[in-house]
Amino acid sequence: MAANKKPSNKLNDKQKLFVSEYLKDLNATRAAIRAGYSKKTARSQGQRLLTKADVAAAIEKSFEKRLERTDIDADYVLRQAVKVHERCMQAVPVLDKKGCPTGEYRFDAASACRSLELVGKHIDVQAFKENHEHTGANGGPIVWRTEVMPPASKKKGGK
Repeated sequence: MAANKKPSNKLNDKQKLFVSEYLKDLNATRAAIRAGYSKKTARSQGQRLLTKADVAAAIEKSFEKRLERTDIDADYVLRQAVKVHERCMQAVPVLDKKGCPTGEYRFDAASACRSLELVGKHIDVQAFKENHEHTGANGGPIVWRTEVMPPASKKKGGK
C-alpha cells in the first residue's frame, strides 16, 4: 500500500476492473489494457494504479480472499515440493519394448534437485541463498574510469 495514505475504499468501475484483471497474471500493463486504459499509456497507468492506496488495498484484499478460497499458501507449496522430490527420487524400472524390466533403474535427478532447492529456499538454507555482491578492488567501491582515446591518425597515400 502507498506510504502515508489511507485507502478510502472508493474505486471507480475502471479501477475495480483493473484489480480484477491484475489478479489474473500480476501484469499491471496488461491489466490496464484489459480494464480499458489506453494501450499507449497502459504501462504508466498500471504502475500509477498499483501505487494508489485504494487500489493496493483492493488487490491485497482480493489476494487474501483467493488464498482462503483456494487454500494455497506457503505450506501447501512446501508440501507439494516435498512430494515432488520424493516422487522424483523413486527408482523407476526401465522396461523393454515388451514391458519387461531390463534390470536398470532411473530417477528424475533434475526435478529432484529443483524441488530440494525450492524447499531449501523456503526454510532458509544458506546454501540456496542467492547473494550477489559487486565490489571493486580489495572489497572497496567500484570505481569507473573513462579514458578518451585520441583519434587514429589517417595517412594518405600509404606514407
